Amino acid sequence: MERHPARAAVVLNAILLIALAITVAVDWNLADRLTREDAAVEWLQAVLFAVAGIFAALAARRVWRAGASPIAEVLVAAMMAGLITGEVDLDRLLFGRKIIGTRFLVDSRVWLGWRALALIVMALPPVVLGLYALRRWRELLAAILRTLSEAAGRVFITGFLIFALTEALEKPLGRIPGMPRFMVEEVLELVAGVCFAVALHAHWQLRRTEEKTGRGAEERFTLRR
Repeated sequence: MERHPARAAVVLNAILLIALAITVAVDWNLADRLTREDAAVEWLQAVLFAVAGIFAALAARRVWRAGASPIAEVLVAAMMAGLITGEVDLDRLLFGRKIIGTRFLVDSRVWLGWRALALIVMALPPVVLGLYALRRWRELLAAILRTLSEAAGRVFITGFLIFALTEALEKPLGRIPGMPRFMVEEVLELVAGVCFAVALHAHWQLRRTEEKTGRGAEERFTLRR
């Protein structure tokens, strides 16, 4: 998978798409149930995002130990954590209602202190990560450029574009005739999740190989200050 992440992503996604296509053809109602909100496909997405985030964190540790800035891996791990929170509605699971959202912040029935705390929780991580990225912008730019030259990076970018386009076209995708309402959206997000997991697994393997051979850190980022 380290050497051929694109091939691995294509094969895994082909298997998933064939299985779901057969499900639609054989049992439309089952396909509908599997792809609804908080159903099996959405939880599978969360698992893939978690796997991707773990590999991003492991790669960040290896990059740090090699003496380089793990800015890209840290941002990707944070991105995966955000996707998991959004997909499984973690706040709803923990507190019984949606807290991370505009409706909670403007709900006058909720004590102002709780709403202020929710705003801090929502805003603080992006602000901290944004400041970190600005401080390490040279290393981040170098990481992006290197990502474009690596097979794993191109697979990750493909997954990112699929996910972003799916979010942008969420409403039209839910009105495709003959398909369960959420199926196309959820399947595309699942495809993106496979790309993320495969790409970050390959990225972690590559960083591990570089650490063992003593190569890569000096080519990857400017050394930490």
